Amino acid sequence: MIRGGGSTVASGLLLATLILPRSVASADVELLPDVSLRLEGSRYVPSEDAFVWDTWIGGGAGVLRVEAATAYVTADVETILGRERRAFDANQVGYHLEAGVRVVAGRIVVVPFFHHVSRHVVDRPKTELVDWNVVGVRVAGHLPFGENGRYSASVGHTVEWRGVGYEWELEGAFDLELARRSWGGPYLGAEMRFVTVDPEGRFARGDFVDFLGEGGLRYGRGGRTVELFVAYEHRNDVFVLVPGVRDRALFGLRGGFGSSGGGSDLPVGGRLGRP
Repeated sequence: MIRGGGSTVASGLLLATLILPRSVASADVELLPDVSLRLEGSRYVPSEDAFVWDTWIGGGAGVLRVEAATAYVTADVETILGRERRAFDANQVGYHLEAGVRVVAGRIVVVPFFHHVSRHVVDRPKTELVDWNVVGVRVAGHLPFGENGRYSASVGHTVEWRGVGYEWELEGAFDLELARRSWGGPYLGAEMRFVTVDPEGRFARGDFVDFLGEGGLRYGRGGRTVELFVAYEHRNDVFVLVPGVRDRALFGLRGGFGSSGGGSDLPVGGRLGRP
């Protein structure tokens, strides 16, 4: 196991470039075929001094499409706010960077990816670096009983880590629109994440499972979506430098456009990346 950091998104872009066909002279090619943006804010219930608000801002872009394959990049910044020192006290920041290739194969999308996570303590002493890099593959598509439901499943191996000791990550998620109106409608979603852990990692605990269930109202039009949601989550490693598990609800608002804003985008999942 390599415990040192240092790989960047450039590694993922290199992986994506190698996967794309080398000869594209006669192929259907498009530069920057899509862009996306996501904004999200939610409140923890019950809240505590270290965890009151959770906020996200992020976006992505398809860099190059060659027929059914699209090389893409995404970047998200998450900020956790508490009330330990002031009313709105940012105490954690997490950076999520991903590069990969979306390949449309019939009714499914196959996504080889490289994902980097870096977690930071804000305005507090930090004695150790916490980050990890995952290489994996994700499969997504519509549920078999209709176009109103979507699913995704992924498996990834942690090729580099500092602090966390993660080895394998398996994720599954679904999103189901319960009713579809001209303005949108109610929806349900769930996500589960199973992580195997190197016993030599800093956190003295074994493998674990995270879970998130969510429901709410989704308004969508012209590729833009707004979601008012309620969620319940069981999360491990909620702190950056010490072990911690929390069971809590979230009440929030999410909006965006393009593939990361909800609605009909593929793939789903990825919400359990937050602490």
